[in-house]
Amino acid sequence: MRRLLYFLFFGLLTLSTFSQERGYLEFAGRCLKNRQLIKGATVAIYKNGTKVTDLTTGKNGKFQFFLDFGTDYKVAFSYTGCADMYLMIYASKCPYDKGIFPIYDGDIPFFEFNNPTINYPLFKNPFTKINYDGKKTFGDDEPYVKDFLEKLLIDPEEINKKNVQLAIEKEKLEMGAKLKRDAEEKERQAQLAEAQRQAQEEADRIKKQADEQARANKKNSEAKTPIAKQESESNQSMATEEVQLTIDKEKRSIKEKQNKAIRSTYESDLLKIVATNERKEKEGQFTKDKGKAMASEVIETLRKDAEVKARSEQIMFDFKMRNKQVVLNRGIKNREMLTLIRQTAFNERDATLASIKKFPEAKNYKPKGFVGISSDVDKGTFKTTYTYTISEGTNKTTYRRESFNWGLNYYYKNDKEINELDYLKEIAQYNIQ
Repeated sequence: MRRLLYFLFFGLLTLSTFSQERGYLEFAGRCLKNRQLIKGATVAIYKNGTKVTDLTTGKNGKFQFFLDFGTDYKVAFSYTGCADMYLMIYASKCPYDKGIFPIYDGDIPFFEFNNPTINYPLFKNPFTKINYDGKKTFGDDEPYVKDFLEKLLIDPEEINKKNVQLAIEKEKLEMGAKLKRDAEEKERQAQLAEAQRQAQEEADRIKKQADEQARANKKNSEAKTPIAKQESESNQSMATEEVQLTIDKEKRSIKEKQNKAIRSTYESDLLKIVATNERKEKEGQFTKDKGKAMASEVIETLRKDAEVKARSEQIMFDFKMRNKQVVLNRGIKNREMLTLIRQTAFNERDATLASIKKFPEAKNYKPKGFVGISSDVDKGTFKTTYTYTISEGTNKTTYRRESFNWGLNYYYKNDKEINELDYLKEIAQYNIQ
């Protein structure tokens, strides 16, 4: 009877221990820019507004995290010269102790700045929302993603309308500037006319004074001798010629200034018109070509992303089937272990009872922290280097394997050499192949 009670207690405890194994979400992906894998992208995990861990991608652009259930996560992505983005994972809807192991795998396309066909303010919102389906998987909120993509791409016709509106406003400004120049030119012409009028009045005044002087000299000369009369007429003629030369010189000076101002204004206006026409033509052609190129590039990027997503969904399905088989194998293993325990209980009775180890209490269990994994492969002429960076909170551990072409392998942890057994044992817990 005692043996039977022991068997029942120990078997039920074992089954309870295996059935309560907590699951997790394996979140993995690749960072791309212009459909090319990128090195140096930053991926950060936030929980309740606090960053818990981050990593930087290697040459293959890959990243991987293992996230507990029962809480929501914000995953932020950043890369030099590109818009910052983030997504939301609503894992709070999945029970904390749920025994499932779903995989979410997707590509993260980055968008460079200064692309007129991209609505950058939209990145203030998450570019996708990942929800729990209530069963065993996590997936994108398809209506939200569709609406986000429709708002992200700006129609080239809208860009052309904006450009036309800007051109109209610019033309209005130029027309206002032209009207202002015309008014200034009109005022300048009026000033020139006034100066010419004043010069003419001055010339008339001088001529009138000369005529009066000539008449006075004529009266005085009538009483003089013929010689004095002749000298007076000569002096009068010289004074008249001098006045006339002064008037002619003043008129020529005014005319030259007027012609010079007119020529300068005409040349300046002509150069401005030619430069404005050339600039408008070049700006229009450049805007048209740039809009077409960027629109086609964004469309091609979205098409490629859709193809990659379809392939990743197939890979996710394969992963899930593999995980399902793993869970099935774990159940078989549990049953075999239960049989072994039962046989041991019958054979070892009193000795086993005395040596049974107590299982730790659940309240003392402390879950492992958040783990992020980035990998990199560097193929050289004589050796290939495999590097894995493990991010656990603020702690980062680097494992490296150097494999030479002639068969030798060296293993390192944080640049310190370790043996192969320790290396394989430590990386095995992170599911690194």
